[in-house]
Amino acid sequence: MRWILAAFLAILLSCCAQQVEKNETPAPLPTVTPEKTAPPPTISEKRELREVKPLKEREEIPEEFLLNLKSWNLVKGTENSDFYASEIPRKPKLVKVTNVSANLRGELATPVADDILVLFNNYRVYAYNNGELLWSFDIHESFEKEIKAYGIGDYLFVGTTAGKKGFSLIAFEKENGKIVWHNEINIAGSVSALIVDELVCVGTDNLDPWVMCFSQKGELKWKAKVAGTVNGFAAGNGKLFVSSDKLYNFELKTGKLVWEIDKGYSAPLYKNGKIFVSRQGYVYAFSEDGKELWKRYFGAGEDSNYNPLLSANENALFIPKTIGDKNLDLQVVDFDGNMIGAFNLSANEIPGFPVVSDNVVILPVKTHSYGKIYILWRGLEKLYEVKHEGAEVLTPKVAVSKGNIYVVFSENKSSHKLYRMADLNPPDIVSIDVKTEG
Repeated sequence: MRWILAAFLAILLSCCAQQVEKNETPAPLPTVTPEKTAPPPTISEKRELREVKPLKEREEIPEEFLLNLKSWNLVKGTENSDFYASEIPRKPKLVKVTNVSANLRGELATPVADDILVLFNNYRVYAYNNGELLWSFDIHESFEKEIKAYGIGDYLFVGTTAGKKGFSLIAFEKENGKIVWHNEINIAGSVSALIVDELVCVGTDNLDPWVMCFSQKGELKWKAKVAGTVNGFAAGNGKLFVSSDKLYNFELKTGKLVWEIDKGYSAPLYKNGKIFVSRQGYVYAFSEDGKELWKRYFGAGEDSNYNPLLSANENALFIPKTIGDKNLDLQVVDFDGNMIGAFNLSANEIPGFPVVSDNVVILPVKTHSYGKIYILWRGLEKLYEVKHEGAEVLTPKVAVSKGNIYVVFSENKSSHKLYRMADLNPPDIVSIDVKTEG
C-alpha cells in the first residue's frame, strides 16, 4: 500500500514540474549600453610660414573693362560740339604748371590733346609732352598767314586766314611737327570753323563762304556754297550740321543737302538725335528732319565767334546764364527744355564753356581779379574748385584728355599758365562680374 502511495506522489510531482516549465518565460537580458570613451588625443602639427610665389605674372585687365578715357580732339571736345569728356576726376591734384605763350587769345587758347597737348596763338603752334615743349611751328613765317581753326585726327590739322593764293589747310605729324601735306585753296575767304570726323571739314567767312570737306590725306571730297560766314559745325549720324546765315544739314560723306532753315543761329550742338542752337538768349531744339521741337529763354550767351555756351552729356543740357540780372548761374535742362536745377555763382563771376562727363562738370568762371574752375556733381553740387588770381584775367580754357584736366589760366592779358591736373589715386577695379545671356 505504501509503494502505491509513493508512486502516486511521484507522478503528481512530475506533472506539476512540467506545467511550471510551460508557464514560465525567462526574463530578457538587460540591454548593455557601451560606455562613451573620449577620442584619442590629436597630435598637433608643427606649422611654419612659407613664401608662396605666383605661378605667372599679373594679367592685364581687358580693355573692355577699363574706363573709356578719350582724347580732346577739337575745341569743343567731340565732333558733336558738345564739350563732352568721357571721364573727369572729381578731386584732382595739381601735377604741373607750365608757362605758355603770352599771346593766347579767345578760342585759340583752348588746348587740344591726344598723347600730346597742343596750344595755338595767332601765328604759332606749340606741342607739349608732360609740360615740356616738344616742338613748335611758325605758321606766319612759313605761309604768311594766321591760324584760325584746328583739330586732331590722324594728324594735327590747322586752317588759316586767306593769303595771296587763298587759305591753307595743313596736316602735321603730331609727334614731331613735320608737315605731311598742305592744301592752298584759292578763294577769298578765311577759315572760320574746322571739324574732324571721318573727313576734315572747314567753313569760310563772309568774303567767300563755303563748306569744304577733305579726306584726312588731303583729297577734296565735296564742297558747297552757303549763305554767310560759317559759325560752326556739329556732326552726327552721318550728317554735318552747319550754321551760317542759315542752318544746314548735309550728308557728311557726299555733301548732299538734306534741308536748310532760312534763319541764322549760333554754332550747333548735336546730341541724342537733336540739334541745339541759341539766339538772343533763347535755346532752340530741332529734330534731325529740321522740325523745331521747342524754344525756351535761358539767358544763353555766345562768344564773339557765335559759339553758344552749351554743353551736353547723355542726360541733360548745361546752359550758363550770361544774359540778364546777376547773380549768374549754370542751368541744367533736360532734352525737352525743362529745368532740372541750377548752380548759383558768386557775385561778379561770369561763366564760360562747361566741360561735362556723365556725372562731373567743370565750369570755368572769371572776375576782374581771378579765374576759377568749379568741379560740380551733375552740374548742381560743388565738389572742388581751383582758383588762380590775377588782374584783367580772361576766362579759363579747359580741355580733358585721357583722365587729365588741362586749364589755361591768365594772370593778366600778357601772361598765361597751363595747369595739368589728374587723379593721383585712381580707383582700383576690385571685382568683375561676368554674366552670360540666355
